[in-house]
Amino acid sequence: MTNGEALGNKLYELRKQAGLSQEAFAEKLGVSRQAVSKWECGASLPDTDNLITIADLYNVSLDELIGRSAPSKADTKCTEETDYEDEDDKEDAEAEAYYSDDGTPADTKRKTLRVLHALPYPVFTTVVFLLWGFLLDAWHISWTVFITIPVYYSVLDCVRTKRLSPFAYPVFITFVYCILGMQWDLWHPCWILYITVPIYYAAASAIDKRK
Repeated sequence: MTNGEALGNKLYELRKQAGLSQEAFAEKLGVSRQAVSKWECGASLPDTDNLITIADLYNVSLDELIGRSAPSKADTKCTEETDYEDEDDKEDAEAEAYYSDDGTPADTKRKTLRVLHALPYPVFTTVVFLLWGFLLDAWHISWTVFITIPVYYSVLDCVRTKRLSPFAYPVFITFVYCILGMQWDLWHPCWILYITVPIYYAAASAIDKRK
């Protein structure tokens, strides 16, 4: 059995134990059902970020998830003595591993992202749509809140992967364009906003590659 098949079997077993369908599991991770199916069949492997998220979701260690035995205490001690020349270096390395780029504890950040992803944002937008429509009689424009749904989840993906490319920029531009057009009748000059779409993705791709 290959490593991919072994991991796929493990993912399948954990998902069944959690009582999740492939669709529900994919939604929690922010990936497609087809991606989950390929993982479980051993046709492809999750990336590191997804492996960490899956381990946290099922409350298992990465070693247990990928089927690797944990190193012995002797090996760990030897590694620590070899890697760090003094106590200050060791503390700096531990702090770097514990905190994310913005200074937030990494575990806290992952848990926050899971909570935000689990929030019923589509339900929230429906409530806003109804309140906006009934209270302000703005049905002609309140429907635009539904456009923000893919924008919301793409922002979470950007934070999770620390990349700019997943952001649903064209959808965001469409939301802005509709608001400006329907509220202030700026349809004609504001169409130029769509020209910024390829500019955004070119810049985002360059920044992501540098990271």
